[in-house]
Amino acid sequence: MKKSIGTRPLLTLVGFASIVAALALPSIAAAGPAPTTVKLAENATWATPFEIDVPVTLTCTAGWGYGLSVNVVQPQGWGFTLFGGGTAFGQCTGQQQKIAVAVYPFSGGTWLLGDASAVTNACAGPCTGDTKQIHIGL
Repeated sequence: MKKSIGTRPLLTLVGFASIVAALALPSIAAAGPAPTTVKLAENATWATPFEIDVPVTLTCTAGWGYGLSVNVVQPQGWGFTLFGGGTAFGQCTGQQQKIAVAVYPFSGGTWLLGDASAVTNACAGPCTGDTKQIHIGL
């Protein structure tokens, strides 16, 4: 004769599994990537006529890789505007990281000391950006 298992132990096991799942799911969801934040500094450094270094502050989830781009536009008078860009790649630390992105002109022309506009885009899982008027100085 076959013995059957009562429903009470089975219900207890299902109930216990439900409690464990309810406690575990919020912690699993919280382990997802933190939001990526990026902020341009107000001042860039004129390194050479063909390079400016634009400081960026980046925060992203530790262990993720990041891709960061900076584009700069500088009106230079006489109807001429200089466009340039630069990129940086690296590993996120989970803390604020200060990164100087080297930005080079896309075509003939050189960077001048003075004002410009900058746009940055950072991706480390989620992407985000920042736009700012910057000052190129020594």
